[in-house]
Amino acid sequence: MNGGDDPKSYTAREIVLEFFPATPKRLIPRPSAYSVRFAEDGGRVVQHRGGSELELKPIPSAGREAAHVCCDLCEWAGPRRDFDALRAEVPGSDGRRFRYLIACRDVDACEARRLDDATLERLVQPVD
Repeated sequence: MNGGDDPKSYTAREIVLEFFPATPKRLIPRPSAYSVRFAEDGGRVVQHRGGSELELKPIPSAGREAAHVCCDLCEWAGPRRDFDALRAEVPGSDGRRFRYLIACRDVDACEARRLDDATLERLVQPVD
């Protein structure tokens, strides 16, 4: 290094705010409190930074394979064959209530496209 200067790295959020100040707030990258990973049974595991987990179990998907659907997590649309139908038990319901969603089969790409935690926040909300 020349003169002790360390090159500064910038976050995606800082870059967007600096070079594209008119970007809608919804599209500005922000840290996520959740991560989604693939489970061995074909489902997903939603993990909160605090350590809590929620399992999304795969369920049969009906309909034409070529029909277009939209991912509830990243809002990407494509043919049904590229998505999984999943369900999660509503926390505190003792297995009596479930929440359902459609998610991309490519978990890594879905996580890269996901803009916020809104859908995941609704999934983990306990019974009223």
